[in-house]
Amino acid sequence: MSLPDDTRCWVTDSFSMTPAKTGVLSESTVALKDLFSIAGHVPSFGHPRWRETHRAETETAPVVSRLLDAGASIRGLAKMDQLAYSLIGNVGEGEAPENPLHPDRFTGGSSSGSAAAVAGGLADVGIGTDTAGSIRVPAASCGIFGIRPTHGLVDSTGVLPLAPSFDVVGVLTRDPALLRTVLEVLAGPLQDEMNVREVRVPADILAETGPEVAAAVRGTAAAVAEAVDGRVVERDLGSFVNGEVADLFARVQGREIWAVHGGWIAANKEFLVDDVRMRLDRAEALSSGPEAERSADVRARERYRAEFSEFTSDDSITVLPVMPDLPPRRDATAGELSAFRVGAFRYSAPSSLAGVPEVVIPVLHVAGGRRLGIGLVGGHRRDGGLVRAAMSVCPGGKVLEV
Repeated sequence: MSLPDDTRCWVTDSFSMTPAKTGVLSESTVALKDLFSIAGHVPSFGHPRWRETHRAETETAPVVSRLLDAGASIRGLAKMDQLAYSLIGNVGEGEAPENPLHPDRFTGGSSSGSAAAVAGGLADVGIGTDTAGSIRVPAASCGIFGIRPTHGLVDSTGVLPLAPSFDVVGVLTRDPALLRTVLEVLAGPLQDEMNVREVRVPADILAETGPEVAAAVRGTAAAVAEAVDGRVVERDLGSFVNGEVADLFARVQGREIWAVHGGWIAANKEFLVDDVRMRLDRAEALSSGPEAERSADVRARERYRAEFSEFTSDDSITVLPVMPDLPPRRDATAGELSAFRVGAFRYSAPSSLAGVPEVVIPVLHVAGGRRLGIGLVGGHRRDGGLVRAAMSVCPGGKVLEV
């Protein structure tokens, strides 16, 4: 990996913060996505217009306080995509952060600056948020570890929301052991007990991916099964991972976004990039649609959550792609960016919709020479077991080779 341009990771008014105490994160530095409340600071939320229309915060978010109390220092406030509403990393404030693993490609979004800083060695820890993949896609894009925790596991007080029933605070690192330490600082002790019997491979889904992605998923499943003394089992997952599920998520998310930010968006829509504005136009239209449609989507979401949660049982780990391929090139066309977003969204929507945890590990497909991000999905509150599995197959942050 190359060292990224330091200035491209941070927002224009970035600053550092020193530890409040000594603790398990002493000597660790943090790249903090610029949507957390810090007393006296106006978060950018990915856009200078947000700063111009909001006052400075009066309190500091618990996540930030816990990091500082554990001995961590804040290296800087990291760039992010506008309103945290992108999976690409190309629509934030100023020049897009550089991807140290693939300098000619985007970092993934919306936690773009945090991922770039961690991947390039500018910070040990990246703290961001994940609503529809904004931790998982940057982790996979930049070749690092990441976790979208169980929804509600980490206190989100003082974090600017996008769609609250999906938003989680997530963590990025170059070493899964540090990932675990940070998550325990934020959420308390994790339970490791999973008694994994099955490591599930979605054979039907892999038939739709490229051969390298499929091989990486199968190789990861084999390594995890050996590490946890389980067995690899092929299970169809097409009913949970498809375009209809992704669109259900997008509809529910869109209505929540408009409920939270509709007033500001309506008054400032002309300041947003076309890509974000078009999706917000749909969010507005959905919010003014028939109540029957809204109610039907709520019921469908609850059914999905129950069924997927049953599938991701306490004694299983499901291995999934995070993206259909590498992140898009920085000179990609609008059509190519849209295709990437749709492809990645299909894989990220299930964990978001069900509220279950997903850990991303970097996997090198040796024959093809590509480093890909592969997701380990578990049941509710099985975050500790997933991180422990990642530590077993990637000791010391070593990239898994398949």
